[in-house]
Amino acid sequence: MSWARRFYRILLRAYPPAFRERYGEDMEEAFAYLLEARGSWRPDLWMGTLWDVTTGGLGERRRAGRQFGMGIGKGGVQMEGWLQDLKYGARTLWKNPGFTAIAVATLALGIGANSAIFSVVDSVLLEDLPYEEPDELVTVWAELQTRSVEFFPYSPPELRDLREQTSALEDLAGVVTFRQPLTGEGDPVQVSTAGVTTNFFDLLGVAPQIGRSFTGEDGVAAAGAAPGAAPPNVPNSIILSHGLWQRRFGSDPGVLGRTVEVGGVSSEIVGVLPPDFQVWLPPEANVDPSPDLWGAMRLDFDNSPRNNVFISVMGRLRDGATVQQAQAELDAVTARFGEQFDIYNTLGYRQRAVPLMADVTRAVRPVILALLGAVIFVLLIACANVANLLIVRASARERELAVRAAMGGDRARLIRQLITESLLIGGLGGLAGLVVAQLGIEALQAFGPATLPRLGGVSLDGTVLLFTVLAATGAALVFGVVPALQGSRVDLSSVLGERGRGGARAGVKRLRSAAVVLEVALSLVLLIGTGLMIRSYRTLAQSDPGYDAASLLTFTTNVPFARYPEAADRGGFALRLLESLEALPGAESVGGVFPLPLSGQPFNGRYGTESALEDERNYRQAGYRATVPGYFEAMRTRLIAGRTLNEADFNDSLPNVVVDDLLAARTWPGESAVGKRLLVRATGPEPVWVDVVGVVDHQRQQSLASDGMETIYFTDRYLGSFGAVTWAIRTTGRPDLLVPQVREAVAAIDPLIPLDDVRAMEDRVHEAGGGTRFALFLIGGFGLLALILAAVGLYGVLSYTVRQRTGEFGVRMAFGAKGGSILRLVLRQGLTLALAGVAIGVPAALLLTGVMESLLVGVSPTDPATFVTTSAVFVAVAAMASLVPGLRAIRVDPVEALREE
Repeated sequence: MSWARRFYRILLRAYPPAFRERYGEDMEEAFAYLLEARGSWRPDLWMGTLWDVTTGGLGERRRAGRQFGMGIGKGGVQMEGWLQDLKYGARTLWKNPGFTAIAVATLALGIGANSAIFSVVDSVLLEDLPYEEPDELVTVWAELQTRSVEFFPYSPPELRDLREQTSALEDLAGVVTFRQPLTGEGDPVQVSTAGVTTNFFDLLGVAPQIGRSFTGEDGVAAAGAAPGAAPPNVPNSIILSHGLWQRRFGSDPGVLGRTVEVGGVSSEIVGVLPPDFQVWLPPEANVDPSPDLWGAMRLDFDNSPRNNVFISVMGRLRDGATVQQAQAELDAVTARFGEQFDIYNTLGYRQRAVPLMADVTRAVRPVILALLGAVIFVLLIACANVANLLIVRASARERELAVRAAMGGDRARLIRQLITESLLIGGLGGLAGLVVAQLGIEALQAFGPATLPRLGGVSLDGTVLLFTVLAATGAALVFGVVPALQGSRVDLSSVLGERGRGGARAGVKRLRSAAVVLEVALSLVLLIGTGLMIRSYRTLAQSDPGYDAASLLTFTTNVPFARYPEAADRGGFALRLLESLEALPGAESVGGVFPLPLSGQPFNGRYGTESALEDERNYRQAGYRATVPGYFEAMRTRLIAGRTLNEADFNDSLPNVVVDDLLAARTWPGESAVGKRLLVRATGPEPVWVDVVGVVDHQRQQSLASDGMETIYFTDRYLGSFGAVTWAIRTTGRPDLLVPQVREAVAAIDPLIPLDDVRAMEDRVHEAGGGTRFALFLIGGFGLLALILAAVGLYGVLSYTVRQRTGEFGVRMAFGAKGGSILRLVLRQGLTLALAGVAIGVPAALLLTGVMESLLVGVSPTDPATFVTTSAVFVAVAAMASLVPGLRAIRVDPVEALREE
């Protein structure tokens, strides 16, 4: 059922239950016909629907009350009165289309923005994760405190120890994702693959849509074989995602039992997962939430080395256990690790259990809450603006209200009438706000960063619709109560007598001024936030990533070890492909690396010098990169000293390395790093010495916002054995034009190896700034909207003041006052209100911008330049908003003004 029909069903609750039971289905069918004929986003459709349902529902409830003898009671009289107020208010708003349109549009922007952001809050922060008893799920992480590593995975023996030595955790499961070629049942493609322990889906409480889940036998490793190998003649077991099942196998239920090759290894399909199943872990886990297929890992828990860490661990608390109990047990396990292996003490090893929901949303929670605060400010500003409009309108209706009071209407009835009109405006604003909200949700899903979890599930569901109704009602009361109280204070002798032509009452002036000051203060807070985000984005855009992303094509080849078991075979493929790519027309330079900067694939290890032999605490962490000749030249990374790695290094048994200037400065400050030796643990448990042959500029590997850790570049022959390589081709033209030739070059060497992740490097850089750009887009948009609303509010107050003081200005000019003095008088009033708002807004911003600290890059949340510049911009806008009414004031004709007075 569409959101529009769900919302209409909520509106039908205005009718009595008996009426809904008899006519509800027919009314829904009629409304569905209207939706199909006219579309669900027509404001006139919703305005007419709201009017029909409200008046019709109240009328039916009144008739139902009379049928049972209740029409003569007090409740019946009150219902009749409310219905009269509703009809009168609707007619009044209909006769003032300009006022109604401005008020409704202003509210629609505020309510729509709030509904859109609340839909994100609801989907990402409030809605339970889609697993069985999600509150019992935790993530388990290791930390290396002496290496400043907060999220460290586990090895198979460590996972075994956790299972055996913790009782607060009912079970623990592991997952890791990577990309592999899939062959069979179609052309070779590269797919995202998740390796999981056999109990993974049982832990989450998820069953396949068809087929079976993994069993213990699926995870049995062959004795004495390579790690992860299956027993002889036993294929690996895989479960397909629903998407891959549809795309590649045409949703064929007979897919079970078929065999395909994944990574060159025979694999049997045993199941298909339900639609939209995803695994949610924090971004530091580097686990793809939507793998194409899932394989049971064959782990040798007893014989695997403890330094072979790659598993992200999830656990489930047993019934009645708490996270604190689980943490106490993890601390005890950590102590036992240290007693058995001193390396754990050297690393400052500790473990922690974190509720899964808290861990998944930890990084995005500050961003979402900051956006929610911003839209609440926008709504308050919109309410202040509409309140100002209502105050002006109440002043203009003084005579009408006085007549009603003179005819016997008491103040309570006048207040009720004015609040009813406010509720009508709020209802119309809420309906129009739904249109704004839907457009906002679509924009968020189109431009939101990939790191925002469950963004694809955001929608206008029942919770969001209820929030919209509450927001519209709350806004109506916020902007309607004070004007209603003020407008209902009618002095009959003053309004109906000759003195009724005087200026606005002092109370009205104070209310309008206070509303404008509030608007300015709230708007300034948002505008300062916008200024901070602009500074951050400029810093990000001007940062030097250590390479030139322009005209650079990147793609990955993944050579399956099953078909290329020897490193020499894999190296031969890489070097033949390098030669072919260098010969392509339009290829200026070619190189390879794994992993590529900004790919989101960390590959780290430790390094040290002679001092690390004396004290292992002197080891540091660095990023490791496996390179193919020509990489630095293709990336245009500046060589600072020495040389880069060449083909001779790939044939030398003594490993040579290149380091970045960050490592060189930290390890040998004031000295040349070329010719020095480093102690690294790269291919085995024992550290080995390598020679530094060159120093290059630091490349920002994981983020454009910060340098990150230092980097050591090895030859792929030594570190990566030519398994996965991401190639970088510097092109003379557009990178995408070279893709067909690249595909042909790879297919000519091995047609079963597909290209993966084919993208221009500029696209990767653009995506890396997506989080900051997203926050700037939203906060900046809200700040601009707030600035416009505040300027309009100030303009409205001064325009009304000029109209009210026309006679006064005429008298002043008749007695010789110059136009300049009148203009200064109006400007002074506008700037006084603006400066009062600035005086409140700046301290408020100092208190509130701290919540943005995690969003900022290279700028403090209390940056003085941003505060001063933004305040000056705001005062300038206020001056411009004051200028138009001021110029109107000096064009007053004294004779005409005195005659009207």
